[in-house]
Amino acid sequence: MDFYTLAYVESQVVAGQTWGFIVFVAILLALLVLGIQVLRNGFTSRYRDLLIILSLIVVFFLGLEYQEYNRMKTYSEDSSRMAQFLHSFSTDRAIPSEQLAVNSLKIRNGMILKVNDAYYEVQFNPEFSTYTITRVYKVSPTDRIHDIVDALQ
Repeated sequence: MDFYTLAYVESQVVAGQTWGFIVFVAILLALLVLGIQVLRNGFTSRYRDLLIILSLIVVFFLGLEYQEYNRMKTYSEDSSRMAQFLHSFSTDRAIPSEQLAVNSLKIRNGMILKVNDAYYEVQFNPEFSTYTITRVYKVSPTDRIHDIVDALQ
């Protein structure tokens, strides 16, 4: 079973897409250079066609970036709620946050919380403002703990 530490959850909040941004900036720079060429040489068909093609690529990338922005916004909100829950649990129970791990990156009913070597099932109310925990036992003894080192790779 996979478990994620608080450090891993917090690292997921700030993860970004740098390659997509670099490609987008390169295409915008090419569009700028091509736009200057069109203005200098008039609307010759060679530059006009390239300008239209690059403009369509920019519109395509803008659509992809908007979709990625919405996905990352939702993912960031889920990770923030999980980090808030783990901080709250750690403070309420006086347990160091390094000893906590969960089997989900998103708050949900029935998720498993690992505290040292003990496992607890977490149930939330419909608003996810309160929770109850019940001690559970695992069938499989193997755990994979994902920490901040895994997020950096």
